[in-house]
Amino acid sequence: MKYSDLKSAQAFVGALFDFAAAQPVSRYVEPEPILEHLDRALSEPVVERVLREHLRPALDRELKRAKVRDDRLGDFITAEALAELRSLAARPVKFKRKFLEDLVKQDAVSHLVRSLVQETLDRFLGTLKPGGSGGGVVGGVARGAFGLANSVSKGLLGGIGAQVESQLKSAASTFVAGSMHVIMDRVVGILASPETGARIGRMNAQGFDQALKMKTAALVEQGLTLPVDDLLEVVPGLILHNLSRPEIRAGLLEELRLMLEIVGQRPLGELLDESGSREAVRAELIAKGAPLLVEFSKVKATRA
Repeated sequence: MKYSDLKSAQAFVGALFDFAAAQPVSRYVEPEPILEHLDRALSEPVVERVLREHLRPALDRELKRAKVRDDRLGDFITAEALAELRSLAARPVKFKRKFLEDLVKQDAVSHLVRSLVQETLDRFLGTLKPGGSGGGVVGGVARGAFGLANSVSKGLLGGIGAQVESQLKSAASTFVAGSMHVIMDRVVGILASPETGARIGRMNAQGFDQALKMKTAALVEQGLTLPVDDLLEVVPGLILHNLSRPEIRAGLLEELRLMLEIVGQRPLGELLDESGSREAVRAELIAKGAPLLVEFSKVKATRA
């Protein structure tokens, strides 16, 4: 059939759209073929090319645009969304005790807490000897009790020599080593408490407020200080790995089937009506498709 004039082509494209919109969604969506389409569209060579030719250059261009815009992160968020997000950020944090216990059992965390406790005890012991904070705790007591600052302090403090100091530090180290289990249990208890959760929530809210003031260009620039090329290099393999996992494929198929149970028998046009885009899509399809149809009608068929 020839559609050499634009008007007849427009009528045909409009009728074709109306026919397609009247068909149920299930005529267009089938779970199994969709997975095959995903496999082809997200194959490693395709993803590599898209990242190399489009995404990576787009990041550099976005940095330039962000510098010109000179906007801040908060400019991207409406007042309504801002209130909701801040409310979520300020919610008290509740950690699962098992998670905290697994966390503090790590060598790095245990070493950090041990070092802090040991340093605190060492500082305390430092206040007991002459020259310590306030001239030494013993000297301070002597001065307060007897009012003989020089002679009495020297007499009492003179008994704390290098040997006693070494013994005290050794005893402190032994105490810390033997008390780590109790200390770490206490750390878990503090982190799991409602008071700590509320404090963390307030801290998150303050951090959220500060983040909104950050310039977009600074955020993009900071992101690009990461080894972006190296990170993008592993993305194709990551996608391929997960698409090939049987449990992931089974989950995708299940979700597609459940979706079709809800909308599969509804005409496509109804979904377009719900979004208010039916007439706009129809008009655009006619505007773009009719000239193509006229042009196509003038092409001689080269094969059946």
